[in-house]
Amino acid sequence: MLATLVAWGCGGGETGGGTGAPRTDSAGRGGTVVVAARAEIPGVNPLVAPPDYFASQIERYVLLMPLVQLGPDLQPEPWLARSWDLRADSSQVVFHLRDDVKWQDGQPVTAGDVAFTFRKAKDPDVPFPNRAYFDRWDSVKVEGPHTVRFWLRPYSQFLFGWTQVPIVPEHVLGDVPDSALASASFNATSPVGDGPFRFVIHEQGDRWVFEANPDFPADLGGPPRVDRIVYRIIPDESTELTELERGDVDLYLKLPPDQLSTVRADTSLDVLTFPSPTYAFVAWNTRRSMFSDARVRRALTMAMNRRQILQTVQAGLGSVATGPLGPWHWAYDTAWRPIPYAPDSARALLAAAGWTDTDGDGVVDLNGRPFRFELLTNPSQTRQDIAVMLQADLARVGVDLVPRTREMASLGQAIQSSKRLFDAFLLSWTEDMVIDDRDYWACDRRDDPLQFSGYCDPTLDAIMDSIPRALDRDRKRRLLRRYAEMVEEAQPFTFLYNQDGAVALRRSLRGVSVDVRGELRTAARWWLVPRSR
Repeated sequence: MLATLVAWGCGGGETGGGTGAPRTDSAGRGGTVVVAARAEIPGVNPLVAPPDYFASQIERYVLLMPLVQLGPDLQPEPWLARSWDLRADSSQVVFHLRDDVKWQDGQPVTAGDVAFTFRKAKDPDVPFPNRAYFDRWDSVKVEGPHTVRFWLRPYSQFLFGWTQVPIVPEHVLGDVPDSALASASFNATSPVGDGPFRFVIHEQGDRWVFEANPDFPADLGGPPRVDRIVYRIIPDESTELTELERGDVDLYLKLPPDQLSTVRADTSLDVLTFPSPTYAFVAWNTRRSMFSDARVRRALTMAMNRRQILQTVQAGLGSVATGPLGPWHWAYDTAWRPIPYAPDSARALLAAAGWTDTDGDGVVDLNGRPFRFELLTNPSQTRQDIAVMLQADLARVGVDLVPRTREMASLGQAIQSSKRLFDAFLLSWTEDMVIDDRDYWACDRRDDPLQFSGYCDPTLDAIMDSIPRALDRDRKRRLLRRYAEMVEEAQPFTFLYNQDGAVALRRSLRGVSVDVRGELRTAARWWLVPRSR
C-alpha cells in the first residue's frame, strides 16, 4: 500500500468516437499508434507481474481478456464471459464463456483456462500480487468446455477481481513450475494472448509492439482499426513532449501539469482530462494531544487555501477535496461542498478549543505550550512546494508548521511503526475502486501499520463493516456516503485535493476515451485520420 501513497496518480474525456461510438466509413483503418510512457512495465503475466498501472491496462485491454469488464457506472459487464448465474444465496456463481475466442496460437479459450488462472491465483506458492481479490472465493469446477462454476462466500463486489485479472492460457503455462512462473518467457518475451491485439516483440527498456488480432470476435468489436500499437518507453518528460509535437508519438500518457499550457496552445494536439482516484492529504496523528480535538483539525483545514494549492501545483487539474470519496466514484454526491477557506473562522475554532496567543509572539498556545509541529513528507518537489504553502497558511492563524523532508523508507518507518513517530505527514493516496478503508480507520486496527491517524469511532466501524456486505447498490451508495461524510466531519486527514489525470494526443488519433478505468481502455477502437500517418 505504501507504493500507492507516494504515487501521484478517473466523468472522463474522449475524442473523436470514444466509448460506444459507432464504426463509420469515415473512420480510418490501418497505421501504427505510438504511445509514450516514462517507465518500463514489469511484464504482462497477471499471475506474477508486480503491480503496475500501465502493465495492468495492457494485460486487460490490449493483450488478454478478463471474464468481465467494468461499464461506465463501474458495474460488471460481460466480456470473455457471455453471462453468469448467481445462486440465490450468493454462494455459487456459474460463468458461461464465449465459444469464439482463441489464443494467439490458435487454441480455443476454455473453462479450463479460467479454472487454471483461479487455482494459480489462490496458490500460496505463486507470487500473485492481488490475492485479496479472491479471498472469499473457495473452489472451482469445470462443467463443460465453456462453463465453469465457483463456490464463494457472499459479498457485494464479488465480480470485481475478475474485471482486473485476465485469464491466462493453461496450455502455455500449465507445465511451468510455480517457482519458475516469475521468470517464464510468457512474461515479457513470448506472451500468448486472446485480446484485441497480439504480441509481436519486446525490446527491454525501449518498446513493446502489438499487432491487431484478426480473429477478435465481431460481437466484441472485431479486429482493431489500427494495425499496430507501439508502447515506447521515454523516461524524460521533455523528450516525450518534443516527440509528440513533431508527430513521432501519438499518445502521451500522464501529462505533467507544467506542460498543460504548452500542449493546449498547439492546434495539432488535444488534452483529455479525467477525475482519478488519487488525492493529496495531510494525516494528523490524533494520538498526540494537539490533534486529538476535531475542532482543531477542522480549524487547520479551514486555514489552508486548498484551491490555491491545487492551482499552483496541479495547474488546476482536479478539485478541492470533500473527503475520502472523490468525483471519480459512482457513490460520490455532487451536492457535497468542501470545507471553506476561512482563516478568521479557523482562528475562532482554535480559540474555542483553548488555543490563543497569550504571550503575543504570534503563535497560539495552550497551557504554555505553543502550537508548533513537524510536517513530514518525502523529497518530491510537488510535496515540498505544498508544505511551504501550508506553512504560510497556518502561520496566518498562529500555528507554526515546520516542514521536514525524509526519504521514503525513513518516512514509511516513522508513520507505520507502532510508536507513530510523527506529528503529521503529507503524501498522496490512490484509492481502490472497491472502497474498503477499514485498515485506515477501524478501532481494532489502531496498532496496524496503515492506521496512521489513530482515529477511532465505533459508529464509523459499524458502517465500514456493513459496506462489503451490502448487496443492494442503493444501500451501498447510502453507506459509502455516510462513511465519507463522517470521515470528512472528523478530519483525521485534511483532504487537500482530488487529482485529475491528463493525457495529450495528436488530433489525428481518434477514438480515445479516458476515465477511471484507464487510458488504454478503448485501444481496440482507436483509429487514425486517413493520410495522417
